[in-house]
Amino acid sequence: MRLLHDYWDILRGDRAFPNSSEVEVVDLPVSPGGVMLVDVAPNQMAFTLHWVGTDYVLWLRRESTGLQLEDLPPSPNTVPFAQMLRRSADNGLPQTRSLPAIPSMTVPAAELVVLPLGGPDGKVSRLLVGCAFDRKRRGLQVVG
Repeated sequence: MRLLHDYWDILRGDRAFPNSSEVEVVDLPVSPGGVMLVDVAPNQMAFTLHWVGTDYVLWLRRESTGLQLEDLPPSPNTVPFAQMLRRSADNGLPQTRSLPAIPSMTVPAAELVVLPLGGPDGKVSRLLVGCAFDRKRRGLQVVG
């Protein structure tokens, strides 16, 4: 997740965060499979999954692009994930966190980074989320 943070840091320069229009999926220094773009509602009370990488699709066992955060399957990690998104949207600062595996739900352990992106008004309008799943705990196999 360090590479993704460094990419974000270079894009932002001396600003609080880069504009969302500056992020190009093809330029990401990590596999786009472990990346998600999340739209922040103007009132910052709702999050929509704008683009979801294949690792997330395999983990969630369904395509999630276009879903609201509350539409995701519930797990003990849902609340901490939502809190990370909220904090980053509210304060415009990166958030990092390790989430534990939940074997009973076949949820893998994960390292997350949430990076704010700005809109035309200078407020946080989107979040760049990177995740490194512990594939050994879940048995994910990504082809490609």
